[in-house]
Amino acid sequence: MLTPPELTLLFLGIVVGLGAAIVWLIWEIEQTMSKPTRRGDHAR
Repeated sequence: MLTPPELTLLFLGIVVGLGAAIVWLIWEIEQTMSKPTRRGDHAR
């Protein structure tokens, strides 16, 4: 069985990992949505 400090670190690791995954997912969606508008306008 894990001790309370180990459980706290495990929980924090899970929360940080999920938060990073959500931020990365939002970033990828933003990049995908903004690509079509950039392609033609800034080619000059």
